[in-house]
Amino acid sequence: MRKLLSQIILGVLLCSNVFAWVYVASSNVEYLNFAYFNETDGPGKVTVTPTVITLTNGDRDEDYYVTRDLGTGSITSFTHWVDVNVTALTNDGNSSLWAWAISNAHDDINDIAGAGGDAISVIGSHATSTKYQVQLYTLDSGTPAIVDSSAYIAVGTKTYWAISRTGTTGTVAIYSTASLRMAGAAADVDTITGTVAGTAFQYVYGIASRNNNLHGKDISGTVSNLILVN
Repeated sequence: MRKLLSQIILGVLLCSNVFAWVYVASSNVEYLNFAYFNETDGPGKVTVTPTVITLTNGDRDEDYYVTRDLGTGSITSFTHWVDVNVTALTNDGNSSLWAWAISNAHDDINDIAGAGGDAISVIGSHATSTKYQVQLYTLDSGTPAIVDSSAYIAVGTKTYWAISRTGTTGTVAIYSTASLRMAGAAADVDTITGTVAGTAFQYVYGIASRNNNLHGKDISGTVSNLILVN
């Protein structure tokens, strides 16, 4: 009986691990399955499917974040791929889509900062009424910094990011197509880079929020096809 129970538990664990990924045979890649992430979304701004997270009118004074626990200290040097599209924004310079992040807490970025924590995020941030820019953000012992910012990108234009860190150097290569990224070509939209927190992290975000308790500034967009390359 104990042996049978052990086999059943092992089978459930194996199935859970399989379902936590989405395999796409046409491109021979495995995406993380967002449906197996831990979701916090009090205001109901986030819609989660296995490969796409949609944010609708997300404000900077709200909590909405979707994370997966990869294990204590498991995120060191890495490359992650993710596809991002800012589809609408508030034209006042304060709306941002926190499209990807890593940290050591299932929490919003402002709470992590207040606790003196560390994090790294890549943001689709307002630039003009019709354009956004990609920004590399770091949080080191509670001190935030925008490390680098990209050229302007038209709202509604999906971009394909390759996010990496080696030591304390973070880089975001921004592509116009997934095929260029897959081929390992030079980024044709822009590349941003700089010094980021060198902490070993536990959580990866499908989407994050800042919640800095200021007036809401709406932004909408999608985050899709998150791949942990290494």
